[in-house]
Amino acid sequence: MLRDESGKTQTDVARDAHCSTSLVSYLESGQKGAHGDTLAAIGDAIGHRDVVLELWGFTTSGGYATAELLANYETEASKIHDWEPRICPGLLQTPAYARAVACAALPLASEQERDEWVAKRIERQAILGKKGRPTSWFVIDEAVLYRPHGGKEVMREQLLNLEAQADAPNTVVQIMPFSAVRHPGLEGPLRIMEFPDKPAQWYTESWSSGKMTDAKDEVSAALTYFDLIRASAVSPEQSLELIANTRSARYE
Repeated sequence: MLRDESGKTQTDVARDAHCSTSLVSYLESGQKGAHGDTLAAIGDAIGHRDVVLELWGFTTSGGYATAELLANYETEASKIHDWEPRICPGLLQTPAYARAVACAALPLASEQERDEWVAKRIERQAILGKKGRPTSWFVIDEAVLYRPHGGKEVMREQLLNLEAQADAPNTVVQIMPFSAVRHPGLEGPLRIMEFPDKPAQWYTESWSSGKMTDAKDEVSAALTYFDLIRASAVSPEQSLELIANTRSARYE
């Protein structure tokens, strides 16, 4: 265990990270979550800040949800860059679309678990309605517009929401056309969050794992990747037209 290697007790770590010993215990057993800053402080206390932030939520089962960690960062972010090749980004999902995605992605979950998952996802969207909302840049693969999660009516509502968000302050929505095949977005989804008072974070995920880090060189590389991704997408104006045309042709 990383804490054992540091030679510190749970009490020592709690003192250095300015939190309770019980919280350190719960975190080690995967029974409870914590704010990202607390996780960083605990990582600093044992000399493994990046490891704690990168592994937490990806190697535990039933413990701290990755979505909660992301939500904490989203509320503090001044800028959000999001590339999504699979589904509409969580911050732009309607409740019905989010429910359809939950049914597909969580086939073994109970109805209550899915309801909680959807509720948390919709709660995260509050940041887009607050004063001083973060500048958000979403790039979405064109295939997402054709993947009918929830059926015709749900998709119609979802695409109308995309159009509305594309016109909202401090928000840019771009579509990656089918014809664009030379860009680093082929590697998978990518999220970068920048903050006014601390290092940026980047996050990506795969089938059963993910990675989050604020390592300067990796964040810099991720920002370059995102620049190349959005450069391959069609313009915001063309994207809005593409969304509207797809909605009209397929879901009206």
